Amino acid sequence: MTTLSKKQPSRASVDILSAINRYRHQRRLGRAWSVGDKRIAASTVAGLERDAYVREIAFKGSPYLVLTDEGKRLVGARAE
Repeated sequence: MTTLSKKQPSRASVDILSAINRYRHQRRLGRAWSVGDKRIAASTVAGLERDAYVREIAFKGSPYLVLTDEGKRLVGARAE
């Protein structure tokens, strides 16, 4: 019997996911993202996209970050 063990995200990653979920004011600033009062490096966002926790979409020509179902599950599990 083999089980798929996925690496748990760090506390900082969960904090970033929580900020993306909480704040609607998001914009890209060069190679970084401004999400609420946080600045997030583009490489961090790329890592979260690779792990399928967040997705970048375009809305009216502007890029936004949205949580996937897996990202929402992590944020919800942290709140409990």
